[in-house]
Amino acid sequence: MIDARRLTITRATTLACGIALLSVAGASLAAEPEQRDQPPLSKEMRAKMASAHEQLATCLRSDRPIAECHDEMMKQHEMMHHGHDEGMGMGDKPADKPAQK
Repeated sequence: MIDARRLTITRATTLACGIALLSVAGASLAAEPEQRDQPPLSKEMRAKMASAHEQLATCLRSDRPIAECHDEMMKQHEMMHHGHDEGMGMGDKPADKPAQK
């Protein structure tokens, strides 16, 4: 037979862990995200970004594999930001890639 006292303790422990998890998750979600001070994009850069996204949309509508479209977009992204990452606050280069000059 199942011991009623042990079952009550198990339920109480599970409830306490659930409450602790919810309070930690709530605190994490309530924290404001870190703001990055980025200079506004130039009209030329915005036009390049729009063109790249239009090309991606065209690729996605085609029969080409999604991985191929993604790779093409990443190449365009790297070309647009080559040498501009520092000035734009775009520090999203993977750490395993050496910096190009």
